[in-house]
Order: sequence, then structure tokens, then C-alpha cells
Amino acid sequence: MPRLLFRLLGKALWSRGLLKKRKKHRKGERKVESSFSICDLPDVILQLIISSLPTKEAIQTSILSKRWKHLWRDISKIELKEGKPEERQQFMHFVARLLVACNCSTLEKFSLTCNVDKDASRVNEWLCGFINPKIQELCLRLYGIEEPLVFPDQLFTCATLTNFELDMQHVFNLPSSVHFQCLRTLTLSNIIFPDSSSAQQLFCGCPALEDLSLINCNLKNVQAVCICSPLLRRIYIQENKDDMLYDIGLLSDTIRCKVLIVGTNLKSFTYHGDGMNIFSFLIQP
Repeated sequence: MPRLLFRLLGKALWSRGLLKKRKKHRKGERKVESSFSICDLPDVILQLIISSLPTKEAIQTSILSKRWKHLWRDISKIELKEGKPEERQQFMHFVARLLVACNCSTLEKFSLTCNVDKDASRVNEWLCGFINPKIQELCLRLYGIEEPLVFPDQLFTCATLTNFELDMQHVFNLPSSVHFQCLRTLTLSNIIFPDSSSAQQLFCGCPALEDLSLINCNLKNVQAVCICSPLLRRIYIQENKDDMLYDIGLLSDTIRCKVLIVGTNLKSFTYHGDGMNIFSFLIQP
């Protein structure tokens, strides 16, 4: 196991240009050898390298030596993905222990893919624990939701978040204040907007948004919404009847959501779907 970890660390060092081949320089008849060892690096650099490993392998670096025992606790990236159904309890216990042992205040990237089922309270605990006010990239793919999930309020006013991906077939409840100051990429899949006010609040709270993807999002509770961002460049919309809680045969223009897209830098608009909602544009000079 240590050999495998050192090999992975070596690859991480190579990719970052921090480790170079041993070189021999001939000057007259003298040979000067220079080499660089992983052990020569300061802790902050080692933690950066460990963060580039898959989460379980990053944790396994703790067995290398006493110096490495606690380095992984301050990693900047955690990716969690549930495996086979028969391994669910093992996964739940692993995440619970990780939440206690890890220094979540240093996390910059967090990804969670799992079935919620009847464990909404435990997943809520994870969301509140792993999502810190300094998070930069957040990816949540949550399936089989039976009870509402509670996202920490600090998420919706996070000044460092630049990339947010949320996939869950459930109502996306928003707090009274939404302001993603630096959010550039937003991808929402299968979510249900509770009402027009919440939808408008979300899109108005993303002044730096450049890339927006709405994949099979349910707007049946939204009468009208305006998507307006001065930096918005790309919009991707997918609406498939078979994947949504709609009956297109019962829809009329009076109950379809009217989506107005306002932009000055819009370069690309892509739509795939069955005409679930009405989209119009106001391209300002």
C-alpha cells in the first residue's frame, strides 16, 4: 500500500511540476547531482498534493509515517460517492467518521453523490458540516429523497463559490437571502422550484453568472421568471416530458412558465425538449 501511495503522490508532483528527474551536470570532469524528495516538501505543499488524490487514498497516506498521520485532515477537496446497495451502511459510517476527523474549514471543493432515502437527517448533517463559508466548488447529486433537505444558510451567501451543481428530484427550498457573489457556473438538474418568487430570487442572486444549465427542472409552480446577468454567455436548457412531472397534453400557454432571458454578452443558447415552457429574449446592446 505505501508503494502505491508514493506512486500516486509522485504522479501528483509530476503534474504540478514540483518533482523533476535527477539531473547530472558535467562541468569539466566534475559531476553535480541534484535530486528532490517528497520528504523535502513543506506540509502545506504535501496537503495540496494529497488533496489531488481520491478521498480514500488521501486518508490512507496517514499510514506512511508519523509526519503523514494528520496531514490529510486539512485536505482541500473531498469527493464522496455511494457504491453498491449492500455497501450503504459502510458508506454512511465512513462519511460520519470523516465529518468528525476532517477539518472542514479548509475545504474548497466538495462533491457528494448518494441516495438519501430515509436518512435525510444524516445527509442534512453532512451538508451543514462539509459546506463551509469558503467553499469554491460544490457538486451535490442526491437521489431518492423522501423528506426535505436542509441546506445551510451560509451556502446561499457564500462569497467564494464559483461552481455549483445540484441534482435532486425534490423541491429546492431557498432562504430569504440569496447572493452568490462570485458564482460563474450553475447547473441545476431535476429540481422543483416552489414558486415564482424563489426562482426569481435565485437568478437575481447570481450577478457574476456566465454559464447556466437547467436540466429537466420543474417550473410548474412558476408563472414567470427573468434570467438576467450582465456576464451571462451560455445557457443550456433540457426539458424532456418523460423525465418530468408534467403531462404535456394538459399544458396551455396560460400555465406554462414564461422565461425571459436578458443579456448583453449571450453567445450560446441551446434547447432540447418538448416545449414545456415559453422562452423569450431581450438582448441588450
